[in-house]
Amino acid sequence: MEGNEFKSRFLPFNGLIYRISFAITCDRQEAEDIVQEVYEKLWKIRETLATVQHDEAYIISITRNMALDRYRRKLNWQTIQTSSLYDLCEEESAYNSIEQNEMLGNVEDLLATLPQAQQMAVRLRHFSDLPIPQVAEAMQLTQTNVRQLLSRARRTIKEKFENIYAK
Repeated sequence: MEGNEFKSRFLPFNGLIYRISFAITCDRQEAEDIVQEVYEKLWKIRETLATVQHDEAYIISITRNMALDRYRRKLNWQTIQTSSLYDLCEEESAYNSIEQNEMLGNVEDLLATLPQAQQMAVRLRHFSDLPIPQVAEAMQLTQTNVRQLLSRARRTIKEKFENIYAK
């Protein structure tokens, strides 16, 4: 496979790779590194890519595996840090920003208490804005299973969130 064919076939997936990576790692730098690693891996195996029938599914699978590997390595030697969701509040007034940061921090903390499958489903669906079919593909589950994971995660977060703010 030549460079031009590689570029036209795989570069359009740059945003998708980043969103999946960020949803799993919750770290912009890690996500950017994963994007580079995915393209590096694809380039190294470019001669075998002619047999790949579904480029997007293949890229989702590679990205998911790389991101999960990095996420697991990170968990092994440090605690989970809150994501950079706080950056979303920069345009708000000071009071609203502080209040929203606290709420986002609470949601992120609550998200971290969920089982890993539920966390990943929520991150892919709501933080990366992937449609359910793509979330199911990335997680290698059925769409029904993804919907069930999302439902359970939302319910658990809602209940815990209500307990925090009911006090």
